[in-house]
Amino acid sequence: MFRFHKTLLCLSALFVSHSSLADITSYGAGNISDTINPASYKCAIDHGTWIYNAGVVQPGVSGCDPIGAPTPLTPKLVAPASEKPTMTHRWWGSVSFFGEMTVGDPSTAGYITPDPITARITNRGTRILGIPAGLQARDKEYIYPIPDPFSEVFDGIAVANTDYPNMSASLKDYSDGSVTVQWNSSDTPVMEATFVHGSPYIFFTALEGNLVVRTKAPDGGEKGIFYQQGNSLGVWTSVAGNRNHFLITGHDTTEFTNVNSAEIGVNNPVKRMTVTWLPQLASNPSTPMIESFEAHATTRVDEVFIDYSVDRSSNSVTVSHEYRFQDAPVTTMAGLLPMHWKNSDQALSGYKIRSARGVTQFAETSSFSYTIPFVGVLPYFPEGIGEYDPVQLQALITEFMNQGAANWNTAEDTYWAGKNYGKIAELAAIARSNDMVEEADTLINWLKAELEDWFRADTNGSLDTNKYFVYDDQWNTLLGLEESFGSHQQLNDHHFHYGYFVRAATEVCRVDPDWCGADAWGPMIELLIRDYAGGRDDTMFPYLRNFDPAYGFSWASGHANFALGNNNESTSEAANSYGAIVLYGLITGNDELVERGMYLHASSTSAYWEYWNNIDRFRGLDGDYDNFPAGYTRMTTSIIWGSGHVFSTWFSGAFAHILGIQGLPLSPLVLHIGQHADYLKDYVDVGMSGESSNGKPSGLPDDHWRDVWWNIWSMTDGTAALDDLETYGFDYVPEAGETKAHTYHWVHTFAKLGHTLTGTGELTADLPSAVAFHNNGVTTYLAYNYSTTETPVNFSDGVTLTAAPGSFSMTQQGEPNSSSSSSAASSVSSSTASSVASSSSSANTNCDEICLQEINTTTLRAIVTEGDIVDIHYTLNGGPQQNLRMLQDGSNWYYDITGLVAGDMINVSFTIIAGTGRTTPWQLHEFSGNGASSSSVASSSSAPTATSSASSANSESSASSAPSSASSSSTSAVVSSSSLGSSSQANSSSTESAASSQESSAISSNSSAASSRESHGGGGGSTSPFLLLLMLAVLGSGVVTKARSVRR
Repeated sequence: MFRFHKTLLCLSALFVSHSSLADITSYGAGNISDTINPASYKCAIDHGTWIYNAGVVQPGVSGCDPIGAPTPLTPKLVAPASEKPTMTHRWWGSVSFFGEMTVGDPSTAGYITPDPITARITNRGTRILGIPAGLQARDKEYIYPIPDPFSEVFDGIAVANTDYPNMSASLKDYSDGSVTVQWNSSDTPVMEATFVHGSPYIFFTALEGNLVVRTKAPDGGEKGIFYQQGNSLGVWTSVAGNRNHFLITGHDTTEFTNVNSAEIGVNNPVKRMTVTWLPQLASNPSTPMIESFEAHATTRVDEVFIDYSVDRSSNSVTVSHEYRFQDAPVTTMAGLLPMHWKNSDQALSGYKIRSARGVTQFAETSSFSYTIPFVGVLPYFPEGIGEYDPVQLQALITEFMNQGAANWNTAEDTYWAGKNYGKIAELAAIARSNDMVEEADTLINWLKAELEDWFRADTNGSLDTNKYFVYDDQWNTLLGLEESFGSHQQLNDHHFHYGYFVRAATEVCRVDPDWCGADAWGPMIELLIRDYAGGRDDTMFPYLRNFDPAYGFSWASGHANFALGNNNESTSEAANSYGAIVLYGLITGNDELVERGMYLHASSTSAYWEYWNNIDRFRGLDGDYDNFPAGYTRMTTSIIWGSGHVFSTWFSGAFAHILGIQGLPLSPLVLHIGQHADYLKDYVDVGMSGESSNGKPSGLPDDHWRDVWWNIWSMTDGTAALDDLETYGFDYVPEAGETKAHTYHWVHTFAKLGHTLTGTGELTADLPSAVAFHNNGVTTYLAYNYSTTETPVNFSDGVTLTAAPGSFSMTQQGEPNSSSSSSAASSVSSSTASSVASSSSSANTNCDEICLQEINTTTLRAIVTEGDIVDIHYTLNGGPQQNLRMLQDGSNWYYDITGLVAGDMINVSFTIIAGTGRTTPWQLHEFSGNGASSSSVASSSSAPTATSSASSANSESSASSAPSSASSSSTSAVVSSSSLGSSSQANSSSTESAASSQESSAISSNSSAASSRESHGGGGGSTSPFLLLLMLAVLGSGVVTKARSVRR
């Protein structure tokens, strides 16, 4: 119960005891306050006097000596929203913070972004724009630069009330994908509107007065009528080059007045209308389009319920969206963003539009679902993987220890202190796994003391002045003292800050499970989790504060007071916070937390590849699958906004920072970064192209995260990163969340592991703390068992590990190329795998290199007699492409395609991953069904390519994941694996955030994704086998109106 009035009463006596004014509530061994100690307030003078450490308040105060009284901000809520935990951070976050934006006032700039619509809630109503109409691609940004953004109306339309020219707005209700705003005149409700994410509809009701639609100009060059029939009126606007088409539909017999003017009256008995933004930019919409969208315009939606389920057998997450009105499902025209429709089998309408996140596809439905993979998380990397010098590693750990505990953390705010705790947790795990138990215990005990200090608000018997937490019962949030980056005033970045604390706590708990018990510090750790990622029924905190279920990723800003909507920069810090939830759930046996964390982590990492990196463009998929417009040529972006994205950071224009912020903290909670090794290679090249003198991390200036980039580089080319690190040496200052020992250990480890293999859906595991890696022909399977019993871990390719309690288990399969040294870890006993082939006879060796043999009347056998690892790609009768690992029989590889009938057409290609390193041309084979034919693969056929049609809703493209078993041709490998380490080892994190905005510099076009594809593309020529592993082929041609799953 956070009471600002108590705080204000004490300003005249700042330095007396305040414990009598604060209610202290215990959680396990810790506690929190309901009041900020006024002695905690701090003030800065910088072209004004600014207070901080004072909660959710206005930043300006009357003076700093003495500190002026802070002005509290209270949430703008009415029932039923006022009866729920206060939600912030969403795409509509400015509503709960500020209510209405004042027309003409740039200090209240906020727009809400129910993509493909953006709208400004004002004191006169709402200004409505179509995001696609105004998007502009420039060298370093793809945004909607809204013209005259603070006027009541300019481009687009505005909806107002005939009788009330000056209203206040409040949050009336919200759901996972919708928001309802209520406008009042004094205390009288006069108007409300419901906005639905992805929807073309906005539902308006006048409670007093009548609704009116305003435009910048009357009929002429900037406005006109394109449709008028029944209860609907079509209005187009074309202002500043932005053309929009709106359909205004009344919910009863409706009279439209003054339709040719700039102020159109909408009058009907129920005083309701729906504004529909139609996905048409140039010419007027067609009659079929108008009728399709009009058909659902009066079907009101007041809730979007977004739920998830986790398949623990495959570490996959299915997310479902259901549209409801008064708790019952309703059919509407729903908008699916790219991460939705690319991973869904939802039938689509054929109507689509390119918007901020890519092409939005519309579907007539009451619900849809999509499935995404979870990459896996680990507590740390055990010793014995990388071929590092243990003496050197121990020396680096000792060097850190010798700095003295007083220097391990000098920060008192939640962000920078959190980063330090993360790196200490990582270092403690590395030390313990390398027989430096005394040092590890020292670090863990130090972490305990630090966290326990934060977890008690009255450490010395009275209310603390720093390093404590306060619960604000108006904003339903936990505030850490000290504040940084607006974590109080704007509620910014809680998932970043508190995620570091939770990450550090999981290492303490892994070593000492009792420390996070219910009567110890577990309840305090869970309070932090509840603040940034609370459960649905939590009465103290909103559901998933920072994570937006509708978009599938997080927002950093609490108040979202920006014309571009809300924003998020560091996806890796978000993944760190959600991965920490998974680890904590595993430690405590809380399956609900495990699966909540898996959902948040899987969605965040999928969104990273979908929206930040646009991996489909890199893979050669264009058209609807390319989320960036042609005019934006960069391979990535850094800050996602509600209505666009920019290639920059909040704090720097340096390339090393713009790209590096997505790659820290480097810990086994962000292994998704290394999923696409060929992409990451180019990413590193771009990161080094701005400031590095030699194109390597060693050439970066100080404060440009040299060690972070060694870590990132090692996930795509560990040998090169290691060479550069060893050449440069250890005479550098680590990034704030890094240590030299961690970087040395990480780079050596990834020089052996290679890139992450799980997390694309092609190879899965049935344990959240299990991950596979691939390097130069060798696949490493690694799992950590948090349970107290021996646990089998099954991978979808048939490999099984048996992990002892509180230990790692690891096995490796495959043989390294002759140019590479063995990647078997010196301290890990070799694991043996026994492959069980299909029941049919072994592969026929009477074959010259590559053959197709019809071995019976229903089976085609593909045989490859070269290569150490071979994948087969095939389509059957133009259906979805299958991408599978072939089975090995001695020196040959084979795969049986079964269940065929005469006349079936099989198009086949092979990737010889290890060995000669090439992808063969496609060969089309017609199955005869006589069981006696064979052929050698020729080179005349071309690969299937995706095509599109003007009448098609979308082009179809899919890369199916390899199933865990393929009919009778499945393989299973049961591995007798070694156990690594004891129950006391771990991992950590670190990262950099931002303070001030700065524009970025340009990047040369020869680093674009197009040139990347030229360098790393497939075909019949010689290509690096390391890069070929992750290549995806494109599905055959066809016109469809159904989205197929794409697993990357």
